[in-house]
Amino acid sequence: MDSGTHERRHHFRSKARPGRVLSVKFRPQDHAGWVTALTKDIGCGGAFIHSPLAQPIGSALTVELTLPTTDQTFALPAVVRWIAPGVDGGMGVQFMGVDVDVLLELNDYFSSL
Repeated sequence: MDSGTHERRHHFRSKARPGRVLSVKFRPQDHAGWVTALTKDIGCGGAFIHSPLAQPIGSALTVELTLPTTDQTFALPAVVRWIAPGVDGGMGVQFMGVDVDVLLELNDYFSSL
């Protein structure tokens, strides 16, 4: 294989949860305002965020979410890895540098579904 292999071979991604919808907010690193959106696939390693305001590949974001089982809000640093244009489009993001305690909380929630 050449050195340009697909990013999934280089980064951890836990089991995807297609069809799971969760309300999130995201904020590009250089913007002050939050954008409300929905996930259509989320796991401990990242998410697909359905939004017409998808950011360019490589953009740094903060993704904020609250799990239905808790009132705690989690702020997750993320990077846009791919985009899907169109009406049902959005962006695939990879969570980066997330605290272990937060990952455990997310994993507990996702494994209970």
